Amino acid sequence: MRISDPSLLDLLCADLRSRSDIVAEVVDADTIQVDILGSYGVEGMRMATELRLRAWEEAQRARGVDVRVQVVDE
Repeated sequence: MRISDPSLLDLLCADLRSRSDIVAEVVDADTIQVDILGSYGVEGMRMATELRLRAWEEAQRARGVDVRVQVVDE
């Protein structure tokens, strides 16, 4: 996934890592690789990831920070 504001990359990564079923790793200046542990299929993993990202984005907007996170396929 790619974030619109790289200064928030560590914050997003920390939030994702705070969940026991997510492995998140910074792989570039604005990119994180995320894996969700469990018995998800590809579509289930994509949906779970999207929901978590949108919740994080909304939490940031509630704080007055406009940020976008885009899921990119490898």
